[in-house]
Amino acid sequence: MIIIKNIILSGCLIVGFSSISNAKCFHFSNTGGQIGVCVSGDSFDSRKEAKKICDDKVGNCGNVTSSASRCHSNNNQCYDENGNAKRELTGY
Repeated sequence: MIIIKNIILSGCLIVGFSSISNAKCFHFSNTGGQIGVCVSGDSFDSRKEAKKICDDKVGNCGNVTSSASRCHSNNNQCYDENGNAKRELTGY
């Protein structure tokens, strides 16, 4: 019985962590969390691409500090993979 509970708990944790790893909207250290860039993927290359977009748009954004599956900005500072500014991006 304990083994079955451990297997179920492990499965839940894997599902939870895999949903975290699907996050693709990144925020940066030098922007105070006010600017987000959403790109496909959550790899090192995806983070590098997001940082380049941010740096091109606003200057030195710093390092990635957080990621999520969506971005919301009252100042239209959510950038998509093409560098287009939006108020909100979801589904990433």
